[in-house]
Amino acid sequence: MSVQRQIGFEACKALSSFRSVPCRRTPVSTWRVALPWNRPRFMSTAVSNSGSFIHLPTRGLLEIRGKDASKFLQGLITNHMPRIESGGPGFLAAFLSPKGRVMYDVFIHPTNLRTDDGDPTYLIECDARALPELHKHIARFVLRSKVKMVGVSESFDVYSVLDSSPSIITGDIDQDRGVVMDRLNRMNVSIGMLDNRADNLMGYRAVVPKGQPLTLPEGYKQGTLEEYHVRRIINGIPEGIDDFIAGTSLPLEYNLDYMNGVDFRKGCYVGQELTIRTHHKGIIRKRVIPVQYFGSDEPEPETIQFNKDVPHVVPPQSELFPVKTEDASLPTASSSSARPVRASGKTGSNVGNIGLALVKLEDAASGRVFNVMDRDGATVRVKAFFPTWWPQQELEEGAGSEA
Repeated sequence: MSVQRQIGFEACKALSSFRSVPCRRTPVSTWRVALPWNRPRFMSTAVSNSGSFIHLPTRGLLEIRGKDASKFLQGLITNHMPRIESGGPGFLAAFLSPKGRVMYDVFIHPTNLRTDDGDPTYLIECDARALPELHKHIARFVLRSKVKMVGVSESFDVYSVLDSSPSIITGDIDQDRGVVMDRLNRMNVSIGMLDNRADNLMGYRAVVPKGQPLTLPEGYKQGTLEEYHVRRIINGIPEGIDDFIAGTSLPLEYNLDYMNGVDFRKGCYVGQELTIRTHHKGIIRKRVIPVQYFGSDEPEPETIQFNKDVPHVVPPQSELFPVKTEDASLPTASSSSARPVRASGKTGSNVGNIGLALVKLEDAASGRVFNVMDRDGATVRVKAFFPTWWPQQELEEGAGSEA
C-alpha cells in the first residue's frame, strides 16, 4: 500500500465515526471572500540599503529525510509538496486533525542538499514549545514509509529579515522562485523563503547553521523579538501555540488561506474534507484579526497603535464579551433573559496593548467593543481592526440571529 493510501486510510477511519449533519442556513450577515490564486504578491528584487534582521530563538526545527519524505508529508499537510520537492524556497503549511482542526502551524524548508544516498531532506519549523508533540504526531503516520526524523533546533538559527524596497513579482512560478533564492543567496543563506503570509509585510525567513552570520548591507540593524511580534500582530498573522490551539482551530478562521498556507487544488490529506467544504461554501463568519486593549476610562481608539507600557496582561484564550450598547443595531443579551451571555470571541498572542483575537467579522465591521478579563481580574476593553493587506471583502447584509 502506498504512503498516501495508508495515510488516507487512517484519516478515513477517523472520519467514518462522524455522521454528516445537514446544515441549517440562517439569515445572518455573512462574508464571502474572493481570493484569486495568483493575486499579485510583493517582494524585493534588489538588496535594500536599509532594513532589519531579527533572531527568532522561539522557533524549533525538526529534520525529516528519506526516499518517501515528500510523498509522506504530502498526505499530512495543507500545502502542496511537489512545489518544493525539487528544492528552492519553502512555504507555510499546517498539520490537521482528522476533524479538520489545526494541530500545528509550520514552515517547511527544503535544505537544498541531498544526502549521500540521494534522499531529499526538509526542515519543519514550528513553535519550539510544540516541537515534541509535533514529532509524536508525525511519527504516528510513518508506518512503513522510508523516512527518518530528528530534532535539530540546536544546530540552526532562524531569522526574519525585513527589506524596505518592495516590487511586484512576475507571476511566473519558476522565475519568482529563482528571484527569492537569489536574494537569500546574497544573504549567505541556502535555506529560507519569502515570508508571504501578509504579502511583503513580513520580509524573508532565513535558516542558517548555528552561529553563522547573515551577509547584509551596513544599513541593516538588528531588531528585537518584540518588534517581530508587533509587526506580526498588527498584520493579523497568527503563529504558534498561543494562537493555534491544537485540535480546535479551523484553518480558514485562522487565515491560512489568506497566508498562502492551503492549496485547495491538491489531493487527499488528513483533515481535507472539512477544509474544502468550508472553502467552497464561501461562508466564514469568524477570523483572527488584530485587536487593541484599552481601559474603560480611555477613549476608544480609531486606529491600532502599539504601546508597550501598559498595566494590563491578557492571557491567551481569554473570552471576549460584547460591551452593552444602546444602539439597536448592535444587540446584546438582556439581563432579564434566561439565556446566558455567550462569548463573542477569544484572544490569542499579545504584546503590550495589542494582540490577536478570533472574532465575528460582523462584529468587527460594526465597530463593536468587547470586554475581557486581564490576569489580575480587571476588566479591559477590546476593539478589533481589519488588516490593511487583506483582499477586498463584500459584506452581505442580512437579518436575524444565529440559532
